[in-house]
Amino acid sequence: MKQGNNRRGITLIEITVGVLIIGVIFAVVFNIFGVGLRGSHKGMAHLTIMEGAAILLSQIEYDLLRAYALTDPADGAADKDARWEIFTDDSSGKGIVMYNLLNDGIERTLEIGGTANKHVYCRGLKVGLKFHHISLPDPESSVRKVGMWVELSVATPEKFGTAEQFSMKRLIICKNIQNPL
Repeated sequence: MKQGNNRRGITLIEITVGVLIIGVIFAVVFNIFGVGLRGSHKGMAHLTIMEGAAILLSQIEYDLLRAYALTDPADGAADKDARWEIFTDDSSGKGIVMYNLLNDGIERTLEIGGTANKHVYCRGLKVGLKFHHISLPDPESSVRKVGMWVELSVATPEKFGTAEQFSMKRLIICKNIQNPL
């Protein structure tokens, strides 16, 4: 008797279809992974600017609450840089704090007794900062309350097609400064 050869092989068309199906599956999986990665970068960028803005604004508020004289900007004026005299915890008891807008952050300089300590906040971020010196009449007394409107915007550089921006404006009243009417 003659036995037939029933062994069947894989054809080139079957291999091509299999490779095509696997390629489509990989493309879909990598696309989903890419969407998740972009979302993760956007979330991290948002957290970075929120944290940077909160830390900087907290430091500005702390300095303004210790201020006893606002030098720059002048009363009624606005500027991107600021300078004021503050009470300190050291032996001299007084110092000068300055905020300067840089290309990649905000530089805070604290001068105490001729020694300058510098720190850059929001390094590597796009920052906008504006100080507006104001005086408000107090209806209950004959003094004017002095304060500063602080406008802050922080943005991340564009990365992976996403960029985040955050802006805030806060009025901070200087409790150590009172001008008579």
